Amino acid sequence: MKRWMALGMLIVAVFTGTSAAQEITDWSELTDKALPAIVTVMSAGEEGAENTPLCSGFIISGDGKVVTSFNAIAGKRNLLVRRSDGSFLTVKGFISADADKGLIILQAEGNNLPFISLGDSDKVKLGEVICVISSMPSAAGQISTGVVSAFRELKSGLKTLQITTPVTKESIGAPVFNKKAEIIGIASFCPLEGGQVVSIAIPSNVAKELLKGAKAEVQPLSGDSFAPFALATAQTELYKTYKEAIQTPQPGEDNLVIALLRIAEAMARAGQIDSALGTFSKAMDFSQKIGDKESQSWAVMEVAKSLARAGQFDKALQVAKGIWISPHVDRRSYAMAEIGISMAKAGQLDQGLQVVQEVSDLLYRCYSLVGIAGVMVEAGQRERAKHIADQALQVAKSLKDKDERAGWIGEVARVMAKSGDFDKALQVAKGGDNKYLAWIAEEMAKDGQFDRALQTAKGAKDVSLRESALLNIIKEMAKAGQFDQAIKVSQEIKDPYKRCQGLSCVAAAMAMAGQQEPAEEIYTLALQTAQGIKAGYERNFSFSVAAQAFAQAKQFDKALQIAEGIVNENKSEQSGNYVFFLLAEAMASAGQYDQALQAAQRIADASVRSNTLSEVAMTMARAGQFDASLKVAQTIQDPLARLDALAGIINVIKAQKQQ
Repeated sequence: MKRWMALGMLIVAVFTGTSAAQEITDWSELTDKALPAIVTVMSAGEEGAENTPLCSGFIISGDGKVVTSFNAIAGKRNLLVRRSDGSFLTVKGFISADADKGLIILQAEGNNLPFISLGDSDKVKLGEVICVISSMPSAAGQISTGVVSAFRELKSGLKTLQITTPVTKESIGAPVFNKKAEIIGIASFCPLEGGQVVSIAIPSNVAKELLKGAKAEVQPLSGDSFAPFALATAQTELYKTYKEAIQTPQPGEDNLVIALLRIAEAMARAGQIDSALGTFSKAMDFSQKIGDKESQSWAVMEVAKSLARAGQFDKALQVAKGIWISPHVDRRSYAMAEIGISMAKAGQLDQGLQVVQEVSDLLYRCYSLVGIAGVMVEAGQRERAKHIADQALQVAKSLKDKDERAGWIGEVARVMAKSGDFDKALQVAKGGDNKYLAWIAEEMAKDGQFDRALQTAKGAKDVSLRESALLNIIKEMAKAGQFDQAIKVSQEIKDPYKRCQGLSCVAAAMAMAGQQEPAEEIYTLALQTAQGIKAGYERNFSFSVAAQAFAQAKQFDKALQIAEGIVNENKSEQSGNYVFFLLAEAMASAGQYDQALQAAQRIADASVRSNTLSEVAMTMARAGQFDASLKVAQTIQDPLARLDALAGIINVIKAQKQQ
């Protein structure tokens, strides 16, 4: 009778999560009751192929909700659940998931299924005896016992239970029971530095939170519909590419250091800080072995700048302060200036300004202050930008070299204009060199002050700069729908090269605004202008811009026709590379991804093609086409370009996930 009552209490604990159960003395009793609810999650084979076991899991409701490991199933689209009796349940999708916490709740077909309820992991104590029951036998067995040996916080911030029970591929996702037959965690493991791996249990309360936040409708197992699936896949591909890329650089003073830094920055951008720092260390070690002191100081400077861009400011400063100062160029000051700007971009403005004060070379100090002022403008802090620009102006005026002084006074004027202080910008520019009036005019146009912008631009003495400013004003007018005025200004430009660009820009804007017939007239005028250009490079570039404009207006056939004409006329690989790069970029922006990829494949140069595919992949990711963007990234042959693409995609996914 007592044994029957104890068994009854056990059943209640396993299937309802009641904490009143007596402690288990024989794990076999728990196993018999729990196994019907413990499952194997499998990838469904196609066209007669066998199903592939992925991990364990367990049913937590009679209607087929299954808790399992997110990482073990990431990237899989067709899943099955195999029960202990050999029967299968089809997985319809998921209702909740968290890649950072490593769990997902699947929704399988079924009714009145045996299930196991979740216990309270907050009550777990160190030294508690636990049991992991997996769905499949392994080298460690199907049933493994141990204790909770520690509370371990992962790099993601997740607090887990470290357990002595060995966790194998077969037992990932399996329930972890305490002596009261309560599920206190989900089996997983955590890799440590040096290749060591420890077994952990993701707390059961994490799964409870996921269940609370579950969506009413079942979501498909697709990276395009749910970012974490794509994130997990991208991170897997990133690691594979990282291992390939790290072997790619060939010995050589410049190539090796730059390649390593590029790899390190990509890994940092993707959040893989340990890999990034390890690669930075390799780059630093190699830079120290360079015999030539000038080359060595350059290499160390690049390491410091890259560390700063990766957000590793303390390490960047440490490296920068050790740079040898050449008699020809103060690379230490340059590195410190870049670190200050990077800190400002990261929101550490006061710290960045403090670093700038340590920059001994006045030219680089001026450079950094102008850069930080620009960062403040971008951040919407215009008043603070004006204050920093005033500091930059004082430094610029103290420069001894006449040309450097005039140039940086002009740069200060430009950033003042960006902050909206046009009157002061004009005053400063006139005191330096009026060629900077062109830049101020561009900023006025961006602010919608077209008449004032035109008046200011026409005051610039340098013809080339004046017409470049007019071209940028035309672009802003076209964006604002001021087509008639934009056409008039375009026709006033004497340089046919720039006039063609202006007309092409206006035509594209008109077409996108639905004014097809007038746009056609302007396109014709632009092409006629391009045909009159004798210089080969400028002629090809003008036609390329026209082709891009047609593509932006979604007139892809005409765009391709122009591109083919450029290639056929010039028989130049370089010309083809450029025009098809522009077309691929424009087509991707228009959402014509297949056509963009076709254009990219027409690029003969492997490096240009890789970078183009990277841009297309990024555009697709920003549009939420995660699965497709990853497929494109995987086709990139150059591992460095592929790494950049994957890191960029991961950044986009993370940003969209946080929205």
